[in-house]
Amino acid sequence: MFAAAPFFSRMALPFSREWLGWRRITLTKSMLGAVLCLSTAFSPAAHAAPLKVKPHELHYIAHQFFQKRHLGSLLIQIRVDGHNVFDHAEGYAMPNVPVTRDGYFRNGAVAIAYVAAIMMKMSSEGQLDIDAPIAKWLPDLPDAHTVTPRMLANMTAGYPDYVADEGFIKAFYRNPFRTWTNDDRIAISTHSPRLFAAGTNWDYSHGGYVILGKVLEAAAGKPLKQLMQDYIIKPMALQHTFSIDTPDIPAPAIHSYTAERGVFEDATFWNPSWTLPDGTVQVTTIDDMARSFDTLIGDTGFLPKGIRTQMLDTSLVGFGKPLEGCRACHTLTRDFYYGLGVFRTRDWAFQSPRFGGYASMVATLPAELSPTGQRITIAVATTLKADSYTDWKEDLPNRADELTRILATKLAPDNPPAPQRH
Repeated sequence: MFAAAPFFSRMALPFSREWLGWRRITLTKSMLGAVLCLSTAFSPAAHAAPLKVKPHELHYIAHQFFQKRHLGSLLIQIRVDGHNVFDHAEGYAMPNVPVTRDGYFRNGAVAIAYVAAIMMKMSSEGQLDIDAPIAKWLPDLPDAHTVTPRMLANMTAGYPDYVADEGFIKAFYRNPFRTWTNDDRIAISTHSPRLFAAGTNWDYSHGGYVILGKVLEAAAGKPLKQLMQDYIIKPMALQHTFSIDTPDIPAPAIHSYTAERGVFEDATFWNPSWTLPDGTVQVTTIDDMARSFDTLIGDTGFLPKGIRTQMLDTSLVGFGKPLEGCRACHTLTRDFYYGLGVFRTRDWAFQSPRFGGYASMVATLPAELSPTGQRITIAVATTLKADSYTDWKEDLPNRADELTRILATKLAPDNPPAPQRH
């Protein structure tokens, strides 16, 4: 849910407030027309325990949702105990070009989970102490003597989010092709009024993760893009996940469309450099997104037990409180809380990025928390049409988030995620 935002948000705000909805936009019907393209596959692996839900039921749910929500495209992958058991592709990557499961889209805040995993692996190797003040690595940063890497990773550091800054929002919409550097974004965060002291509240902050990226680079003496290769992409053999800080996106690209600026337009090549630390702005496929998150969150051995336990930490349940002027500050509950780099909803871990017309979600129920003993991962990616929303205004729901929760409840009725926060 928070993840990259206005389009930003669900990278930016994964729960109910779509902070960018300060302007109200009314659209005419789509000029693209509604054409349907559909493919579904079901391939139960020999070693995966069978699902109680039949593949035709999943197909029906997906197709009905696609039509009801007037989506431009829809991709789904479901994995059980590490095995891909269901794929679904429906709609168009661009007018008259059917979407395919190998299509590329921007994965936004899914990379935040990767960054947290890099931090924890570096910590286990003795490269940094995640509970030591970041002044050791960034001595000139305001409040560096009280903020730790752990606080940056669990969103309690208190650096205001540049994505919530009105000046940033206006500048982005004036020129969505502008390149934003780490220093540009950190300057906005550190020059904004601090609303709470480090470690005293919770607020989703892209700025905090940009700062964390700088800390990791300083501790390792390597660019974050190289750390991403060394710790995540190469070990997981993610052959279709690329860190690309420019607007480039490989073919076959799934095009995104949005009406954020008052007209329905192709936003595929809007510059994503503002979203995350340099070196972690990524494109991916539905297969890589599902498999990587499943590997991180599941008890697969990719993360040592102690690291995985900390990423799935529940200690922030009950932490935080609403604060005037803070868009995301609230008391975290079992229905919606944060670990290290991942959101939690009850026993599920997830990320749900949304920006520039792209919306996705990937969620995993670990085997040890599953009533059936099965590890379940669901990945959904969507794009929009002009009539996907009757009124493009604030609080636009993430449709991928919505469908993921529907599927999760169907697959794990005894331990579903909480309802979507709308």
